[in-house]
Amino acid sequence: MRIVPARNGWSWLVKGFALFRKNPPMWLFLVFVYSLSLTFLHNIRYLGPSISLALLPMFSVSFMVMCAVLERGGMLRPALLISGFRSGPHTLILLGILYTLSMAAVLGLASLADAGTLMLWFLFGQVPSAEAVQDEGFANAALIASLGAVPVMMAFWFAPVLAAWTRIGAAQSLFYSFFAVWRNWRAFLVYGTAISLASFLVLMTVGILAYLTGGDGPMAQSLALVFAFPILFASFYASYRDVFPDNAVPDPSNARSP
Repeated sequence: MRIVPARNGWSWLVKGFALFRKNPPMWLFLVFVYSLSLTFLHNIRYLGPSISLALLPMFSVSFMVMCAVLERGGMLRPALLISGFRSGPHTLILLGILYTLSMAAVLGLASLADAGTLMLWFLFGQVPSAEAVQDEGFANAALIASLGAVPVMMAFWFAPVLAAWTRIGAAQSLFYSFFAVWRNWRAFLVYGTAISLASFLVLMTVGILAYLTGGDGPMAQSLALVFAFPILFASFYASYRDVFPDNAVPDPSNARSP
């Protein structure tokens, strides 16, 4: 693990875009299938959203494998989307359970402000009414959840790939991930700021163009986000390779379909 300059946070996005440019059609297809899968799971009554959360570490590793394939000059294949399910699955399942419980704890704390509206929506798919969303308590709960999720995200940012590729346990991967992000907070601050500014500018530009041309603004903005997701996923890989440059990347050919 190393401490990188603050400016590297911006370079992670640049490198993510470079990986996306290597094969945009397949990137978009795989992200579409991934989103469709999560949507299907999320719609399972009561347990769907929690199952979706628990599977995120394995899907995270899958996208890391895709980036490793592209970095080594390989081609993306549909089978790579489930490659993370074969990389230390027991530890990744444990990380998924811990992530779900951690988010449940954060949302449980936030429920003190809105009587559990946000928690029921996020964990059990119970969509709140328009009146509940507009309530001040809901806004306060969202703020509490956002702040509480920060240390959780720090612990889980690198944990899945560390567990899958270095074969360390769940506790060790969470420990190393948390302090890797903590020690590189400047780069992550630049990274988060760059994502926020880029998202605002893209969505605003797309919305203005849709308005001027008479198009569907929300639909155009949704399509812009679809193009942004592969770049974000690839930037996660760039951050890992930058902060943990000495960690070996497994031969991604093992993840390819026969």
